[in-house]
Amino acid sequence: MDQVFLSYRHSDGDELAEATAWVLRSHGVPVWHDQTHLPPGRFDRRLDEALKSDLSGAVLLITPDIVHSDIVRNQELPALLALEADSAFTFAIGSVVMDSTGKLDFGAPDRFLPQEGWSLRDFDQFPVTTREEIARLAGEMAARRVRRAAVDGRLLLNLQTRLPARGTPKAPLAVRTRPPLPGTSVPPPEAWADIAPFLADLPRLVQAAGVKHLHITGGAHLSIAFALGAAVPTTSGLTVSVVDHHGNDWSGGTAPSVPLAEEEISLGDVSDGPVAVYLDLVDTAPNKEFRRYVESNRFARAVEILVAERELIPAEAGPALVTELRRRIGELAAGSPVHLFLRVPFPVAVLLGRACNTLRVVLYEWEREGETPAYLEMATVSAGRSGGPVISWTTDR
Repeated sequence: MDQVFLSYRHSDGDELAEATAWVLRSHGVPVWHDQTHLPPGRFDRRLDEALKSDLSGAVLLITPDIVHSDIVRNQELPALLALEADSAFTFAIGSVVMDSTGKLDFGAPDRFLPQEGWSLRDFDQFPVTTREEIARLAGEMAARRVRRAAVDGRLLLNLQTRLPARGTPKAPLAVRTRPPLPGTSVPPPEAWADIAPFLADLPRLVQAAGVKHLHITGGAHLSIAFALGAAVPTTSGLTVSVVDHHGNDWSGGTAPSVPLAEEEISLGDVSDGPVAVYLDLVDTAPNKEFRRYVESNRFARAVEILVAERELIPAEAGPALVTELRRRIGELAAGSPVHLFLRVPFPVAVLLGRACNTLRVVLYEWEREGETPAYLEMATVSAGRSGGPVISWTTDR
């Protein structure tokens, strides 16, 4: 469905192709990757399968061994170049082959994969020797994808961080991250490494679409949802709407905020350290592990902000609720970093990320699958920061 085909040589390109696939997906570009879509033993059928999946583009990955690939030279590349005649089809080349000066060897594709009537040098080529370089390629593919893709003056973004990569919707930006590792329920560090450059690039992509309205749907780990909001803070000048899985828009309601309660947790005589804030705004029984966590770690203060009555929050109360939460968090932080534990509806996490544009926020996720369920630190974000909202992420999980 509207995917970008990866063409590469398995013998020395498997690792590069997998990394490229996930960085592209994290930039909202659906990918057709044979390792994802075909069972073992069917690689000779991958192009036929891919062509039936409505390709929108292709990335040719040049590695030294690709010179030995008859499949790429004689089957995949001629078919992809034929599709490239359609102006809507986006084609790019990523290469790890450098010249004698250490710069990208622009002549390598034509030497390795000569095509009668074509000069591969004429296509955009990107070095892909590092994750940062792969992200630049992905950013360009995403920019091409969103041009002329606005719907009713809006750019549509669908985010999922738990679902498999297959079956992505036909949204101009269909963001998919690496799923949790086996035996875990939280985003792996690699997911943060993949999506961080996309979040930094998101305002440019909205601009490339020629709109000022970003429309967000889907569902995700709340730390990533918050970081998505932080990528387009209220100071960005963009209009952002967020819709839940029932189709309710949380960003334009005028209902008053729901009543909230605030409970301080006694931490003894600890006088220094950050402030921990737990937002518990769902209609199920509370998670009491927050108290255990803050009591066993060094925090100057720890506060729970709860709905006064455990009932479903109406979407119409979203804007007023987020404004009130931002006010309370700001007062608690008092200019210092805040450690934020979220148990809120997905749209609230996104909208709160937009609103916390002057705060440095450390985000946590609840790991429910481990031998001992616990809160784990995920990432630190700061909306409006040069270079993107994601400052760092935890790598030692």
